[in-house]
Amino acid sequence: MTLIVSVISAEGIVIGGDSLSSLNRQIDMNRSAKVICPECDHEHTVQANFQGNIGRTTFSHTEKVFSFLGEFGIGVFGSGIIGGHSVNFLIRLIEHSLKQPNRKQPNRKQPNRRSQNLPGKGVTQVAEEVGVQLHSYLKKQLEQEGKSFDDFPDGHHFLGFQMVGYDDLQPKTVEVLLGKDVKCNVFDRLAPYASGSKEVVEGLWGLYKPNEGLRPIFEIFSLQEAIDYVDFLISSTIAYQRFLPITPNVGGNIDIALVRPFDGFQWIRQKPLGKLLERGKYENA
Repeated sequence: MTLIVSVISAEGIVIGGDSLSSLNRQIDMNRSAKVICPECDHEHTVQANFQGNIGRTTFSHTEKVFSFLGEFGIGVFGSGIIGGHSVNFLIRLIEHSLKQPNRKQPNRKQPNRRSQNLPGKGVTQVAEEVGVQLHSYLKKQLEQEGKSFDDFPDGHHFLGFQMVGYDDLQPKTVEVLLGKDVKCNVFDRLAPYASGSKEVVEGLWGLYKPNEGLRPIFEIFSLQEAIDYVDFLISSTIAYQRFLPITPNVGGNIDIALVRPFDGFQWIRQKPLGKLLERGKYENA
């Protein structure tokens, strides 16, 4: 799955995520099994069907947090592959299609500016557009497999992403969930937001409920505190899953980035591979 965490602070928006991806094997077996009838106490042989997912292996270098148009930050979670392409790859493809032709390319050492790279759209509209296009890729993949969205429960989500940025000067985290439809949840309070494998995060937040006086004062978080809190929530989840008798779905390096309206997207912490691929493009935070 993965864990994406963002914090809207008074000084900017911080977004982070882990780097672990897991490969699951689908189990679907029909076996005969012997059971004791509770009514007659006789042993009977019945056919039993076993279904489910078994964790098979993990990879620790997945790019889950990255820039979008140099103005927004994205963190993806859920299924990482659609039609033989990573979700990262497909979002980059969408990004490429949204760039206007003959647009002046920014200096690689400078973050992209709104005036250079965006057609005047805020984060809420851009996140919805990305979600709709990803949903179309997902639909096409299901059709190639002979399936449709109707084959899945109403509440099922294949994947999702957080996009952070600004509508004018209003900071927002937009959570987009892709299931039968595209669902957008928009958050704009000075607070943290988690998506994906957030059971540990919600457990920690639940500790504040009996005594709200223990809740961190997110409203006055500095940038450093917002960065540290993102790292804390993801690191705590990684540490918790380490001791579970299951294949972990949160782990690896933690990538953290910052988004502000006057600087665009900037890296705080980035994996070496991502840094190599971007050639230090957003390295001035």
